[in-house]
Amino acid sequence: MKTRSSSQSSATLGVVYAVGAAIVFSTAGIIVRRIALPAWDVSFWRSILLVATILPLILLQWRRVLIDIRSAGSALVLSAFMLAGSFIAFILALGLAPVANVLIVFGATPFVTALLARLFLGEPIHRHTIAAMTAAVVGLGLSVAGSLKAGALLGMTVSAGVTLCMSFNYVIVRHRRDIGMVPALALAGAISAIVAFPFADPAAATGSDLAWLVALGPGQLAAGLLLYLASLKRIPAGRAALLGLLELVLGPIWVWAIEGERPSDLTLAGGAIVIGAAAANVWLDSRRPTG
Repeated sequence: MKTRSSSQSSATLGVVYAVGAAIVFSTAGIIVRRIALPAWDVSFWRSILLVATILPLILLQWRRVLIDIRSAGSALVLSAFMLAGSFIAFILALGLAPVANVLIVFGATPFVTALLARLFLGEPIHRHTIAAMTAAVVGLGLSVAGSLKAGALLGMTVSAGVTLCMSFNYVIVRHRRDIGMVPALALAGAISAIVAFPFADPAAATGSDLAWLVALGPGQLAAGLLLYLASLKRIPAGRAALLGLLELVLGPIWVWAIEGERPSDLTLAGGAIVIGAAAANVWLDSRRPTG
């Protein structure tokens, strides 16, 4: 039986894990900026290294993986395709737009997910979510206006693909909770590597590039996922999601401080509105009674 102090300690550790995951995830932009390769090359190598990282885990848990595949079936494959689409679109978007613009569009994911869940699963959209969506649309409008000056509109359009893919994946996983993350991620990595290969030149990667690619794939992506999953075992999903929004704040800060990639004033204003709306929506969701 857990004591109150042990529960508090576990919850505190969960918060630390969630914040750590957000910090790790937020480094994607600065790592990509350090790799002197085209976006398709980065996408290919990131996917291959991700698969190489997950493969030992699959071999160790092959019985569990087989059960997951048999249980989830086509839903697992569909989830993997959505994840693969988000992997590719994210790297391509970072090659076309400032990190801040990409992450601002990604901040609309909770709202797109709510709309898709309403459409496909019949889940209700609460009034506070509608109000937050309205505010987010205003914020995105300001960010798009700022991107017109910065020439980043194409990158923001591609980053919308990340939002759509992630939102569809959340809906799929919510509908089929038997989807295993390990086989889904491995298959997603394989799919994205196959898609990227015809447009990439893998032999062009230097030793320095590979070092940063290892930091991006097995490092940033795998470590972030492990920390986030560890947090979900200790704190409610709503609180973990709220802390996860820290990624959207820190990502542009790292690139601004290290690379001098300063967002425009309109982008900053729009980003503050989108992130604020998403944070308020997640917080209000977490306060709703369940069951």
